[in-house]
Amino acid sequence: MIRYLLLIPLALLIAVGASTLFLFIASVVDPVMGTLTGDTLLVGFWAFVDEVFSVEDPGPMIAETAFAVGRVAFLLLVFPPLLVAVVGEVVRARSVIWYAGAMAVLTAAIPWVLRGSARIATPGELHVSAVLGLTGAVAGLIYWAIAGRDAGGFKPSDPPFPGRAAP
Repeated sequence: MIRYLLLIPLALLIAVGASTLFLFIASVVDPVMGTLTGDTLLVGFWAFVDEVFSVEDPGPMIAETAFAVGRVAFLLLVFPPLLVAVVGEVVRARSVIWYAGAMAVLTAAIPWVLRGSARIATPGELHVSAVLGLTGAVAGLIYWAIAGRDAGGFKPSDPPFPGRAAP
């Protein structure tokens, strides 16, 4: 019971933090991600400032912007580890390949699913997907190291106490 109340939420929190840190570092170090992040933040910030100063009551617009940023962060950084962890616990997956691979594929696929159009990807889009996939893989590896190795608790065939034979 402690596993479900403390260990899994703590593992998810640490995995999300590690993937956030990885994405931040990738955005600073990688030239493609740096350009994308910098241009997006610069254009988004100035559009936001222009909109704030052009209306009488900017409160609803600020709230909507904060909600939209939170939704994107949730979809890219929280949702994949949460979904993969729940599925891994239900099916008792204990493989690092499951956690790192599933989180990598799911995180990399989210922009493609949200875009919704069928067209050939540009090299820049593929690069961003690869970085997002690595971000998901980092989250999966961290989650597996903390809680995934013992997914689903004890199997029915496991002895109740390690080192002793079942009666």
